[in-house]
Amino acid sequence: MKLGSVSGLITPVPGVDPMVGRVYRAAELGLSVLGVSFVQEADRAPEHLQEVAEAGAKKGIELRLGGGGGEFGNPDREVRERELERAVNSLLYLNKHTGIRYSMVANRPMSHNRWAPIPPLDERIDMIGEYLARMADAVAPVGMVLGLENHCDYRGHEIAAMLRKANRPNMMAQIDTGNPFTVFEDPIDCAHAMAPYVVSAHLKDIRVTPLVGAPIFGARTETVPLGKGHVDNVAICQILQDKSPDPASLALMMEPLLTNVIEDKDAFVRESIDWAREKLAKFLN
Repeated sequence: MKLGSVSGLITPVPGVDPMVGRVYRAAELGLSVLGVSFVQEADRAPEHLQEVAEAGAKKGIELRLGGGGGEFGNPDREVRERELERAVNSLLYLNKHTGIRYSMVANRPMSHNRWAPIPPLDERIDMIGEYLARMADAVAPVGMVLGLENHCDYRGHEIAAMLRKANRPNMMAQIDTGNPFTVFEDPIDCAHAMAPYVVSAHLKDIRVTPLVGAPIFGARTETVPLGKGHVDNVAICQILQDKSPDPASLALMMEPLLTNVIEDKDAFVRESIDWAREKLAKFLN
């Protein structure tokens, strides 16, 4: 397994383009993989995409795309078709200008999740699977592999059911190790369900308080560095080592539940890296 991070957690090296600076910083930290997203129009300019790709190649940092996917569970077929076209065009465009051959994908929006009343969940799982298959087919000619994430929306066995329905060799899974808590699922159960498909991971820790009082009475999840919460990432990595298709190529990208609540990102990253290198040493390349 390869240790990495999402780009939003990394403080960029000064004096260069911010995303290029994050690539450089990732190399300084001894990471192998960086998850990148290109959302703003200026970030998607061909020359900028090429600059980031060249920085990754220069520093030996593998780049993996985030932010893919679409509204494939929407009850309106016209919306689903439009979202498929948009998602495919974006993936092919980014691949053309960066050469990146992996992208995370997710069902969107997060508010339309497993508890949405329509379409019925069993029908929706099959419907999503069909659109995932079509998306995978569209990017297969350029060698892209996609990883469907449990994106605070569905449980692990539901993600696995979507992938079984899709049944495409380049439509795999990206597990987020902390997100199961947001859908009231044990992360270990999620890992067992998704592991046979997992080619990438967001490595996350969360501190859970089952019930808190004012101002809102309910459960609480908190962003914490690796090793400071209730996600058993060591056990999850063992499951991935035993059951995933190719553990050696699997990227473990550190990602917080929320970035904007972290007071000192550099300290958060250093603490998480130190924990991972000690506790996950037997899994890391």
